[in-house]
Amino acid sequence: MKPVITTFVALLSGAVLTLLALKGYDLPWTGFAQHVPANKDAVPAKTLWDWMDLLVVPVVLALGAFLLEGSRKKSERITESDRQKQQVLDGYLHYISELLLSGHLSNATTGAVARGLARTRTLAALRQLDGKRKAQILQFLYEARMIYSDPVINLNGADFRGALLDEATLSGAELRGVYFNAASIRNAVLVGSDLRGSDFTSVDFTSSNLSKARLAQAKLDHANIRAARVDDVDLSDVDLGKIKMTYQQRERFSHV
Repeated sequence: MKPVITTFVALLSGAVLTLLALKGYDLPWTGFAQHVPANKDAVPAKTLWDWMDLLVVPVVLALGAFLLEGSRKKSERITESDRQKQQVLDGYLHYISELLLSGHLSNATTGAVARGLARTRTLAALRQLDGKRKAQILQFLYEARMIYSDPVINLNGADFRGALLDEATLSGAELRGVYFNAASIRNAVLVGSDLRGSDFTSVDFTSSNLSKARLAQAKLDHANIRAARVDDVDLSDVDLGKIKMTYQQRERFSHV
């Protein structure tokens, strides 16, 4: 909306200045037209260069100042947004670490409540983070052994869209019903991972190892597995027609 308003104001200002200039040549007191003062020395009319000096240069300077200010504010917004995201990540890691160290997640009495709170905190944090920080959360949970079979924190419905998971190690992880849309999962290791029902729309699996991964009922529309290792992958109930794969891969999975 702001660019439209700025353009309108600029056009209106130009029109007003043009009108004033045109009228100014008909009014001697404005000094635009040639005139003869009391000392009889003729004063020439304003030239194009005079106009540029009077109007264009100030306008350019004002425009430059406006653009610089806009760039500065944009940079400040980006910096502040990044700072807030880092605060969310730091707060989340501290919270989950405290639950782990205190033993609440494994306690027979408080475990169910603690796991529920941890899941809620995890889902909320993911909605506020960028792809890089989402990847940090997933790797943290994996290395803390909280998302293996019968996971401590159930990630069903978690938002890992756009996550930067290149070179991640997630073998044996249970990531069922998770949203990974447009994530980058290149050179990753997901051997034997349970990925059933997850959404991998437009995900790049280049050079990743998906051997023995369970992808039944997963959504793989426009996902790229051409250069991925897919030995013994379970792709039952998956629309193979929308996956980017080699001819040999398509032939193999079509006959399974």
